[in-house]
Amino acid sequence: MRKKLLAVVIILSLVIPAFHPRTVVADDTAMRTVLVDAVYGGAVGALLGVGFMLLSGEPEKHWNYLAYGTGGGIIAGAAVGMASSTKALAEIEDGKITLNVPEIKTDIIEDKRDEKMEVVRTLSLLRYNF
Repeated sequence: MRKKLLAVVIILSLVIPAFHPRTVVADDTAMRTVLVDAVYGGAVGALLGVGFMLLSGEPEKHWNYLAYGTGGGIIAGAAVGMASSTKALAEIEDGKITLNVPEIKTDIIEDKRDEKMEVVRTLSLLRYNF
């Protein structure tokens, strides 16, 4: 019982400070998005791991489900955060060029001439801030 309580206290001491507003310096940075998505992914993965652990016949012998769920959630959350934080293939900012995975945007537009719905997908190749 003490080991379980110690594990919960350690996990909470690592996760709760990540939600504090002063944890991240800037509000709209890509790293903030990646950090928040990774923490949420880890929390969801931990819940799934605990759920599968409780569904097993002997939950006290399957603590590795919690570890696998948390690790997989952190990796998946970080990947989602990285994918959603980039907008264009190439970005030029402060004289530096960065290459990213571009984001495909999907819009549904109604054509007023013949009243049909159109799906329009756009892909940004270059973003330049003036």
